[in-house]
Amino acid sequence: MKVGDGSRVSAWYDIWNDVGPLSSFLTPRTISNAGFRLDAKVKDIHENGSWIWPTAWRDTYPVLIQLDHFTLNPDMRDEMYWKDGSELLQYSSSNVCHSIRVREPDVNWVKIVWFHQCIPKHAFLMWLIVRRKLLTQDIILQWDSSRRKNMNMMCCVLCFAHIDSHNHLFFECKYSSHVWDNVRHKAGMSDVKASWGDIMDWLLVRVRSKTAATFVSKLLVATVAYFIWQERNARLFRNQTRPPDTICGLIVETMRFKLMGVKFKDCVRTRRLLEDWGIGGANVIDDGG
Repeated sequence: MKVGDGSRVSAWYDIWNDVGPLSSFLTPRTISNAGFRLDAKVKDIHENGSWIWPTAWRDTYPVLIQLDHFTLNPDMRDEMYWKDGSELLQYSSSNVCHSIRVREPDVNWVKIVWFHQCIPKHAFLMWLIVRRKLLTQDIILQWDSSRRKNMNMMCCVLCFAHIDSHNHLFFECKYSSHVWDNVRHKAGMSDVKASWGDIMDWLLVRVRSKTAATFVSKLLVATVAYFIWQERNARLFRNQTRPPDTICGLIVETMRFKLMGVKFKDCVRTRRLLEDWGIGGANVIDDGG
């Protein structure tokens, strides 16, 4: 704490001087026996330019002598700072977070998962998929080998042809590949195979692009993955099934609603792209170019 008038700084528990918090050597009993409150502020123990604590404290705790020339400024407010190493920063939750968090270099796929105007729940699922953290049956099998005895528990509930796994669900499964094949052309990805590796490679080449087409492609991949995972869980836990064409319809509807709320810079390619989604020119703005 940087002391101004001393009205906001705890006299005993805040760090407001080079000595440190006074509570590190003054016990609550010592403070109370001297007639002070434990919630006293700095201004409560400083009057007429001097400290009002007992003179005996100076003999018992010589470190207090360092504070003899400390003064308050009644025209200034107390301010809170955060010490990051040797640097003092204005206190904020952001500064604290950046100071204590572990910093790692960005992974090359970060802009594929997290980007402006992404759908948060879709982005979170994408993050789990990229890091292979979804609880597919092949992952659970590593914890519980007894499942090997029941092959039905290991099968993909979408096609019942292969083991439930990340690679299979996105999008080697007959069901999910059918969904992907029916919507990929709307994002200019007609030539991208129904394989998570191929899709990621295609997106990584364009990861720094800020075009509307790249934005739509990232949005579409996340939306398709989300609905495939949702359908898988509905079948596994609620015994509810929907045909792939229904999922395709939900994906297109979700994409349309999202794109209708986004403003794009006006150009021929963008207008053509939005027309493919059944959206008119209300979503483009003239950038003056």
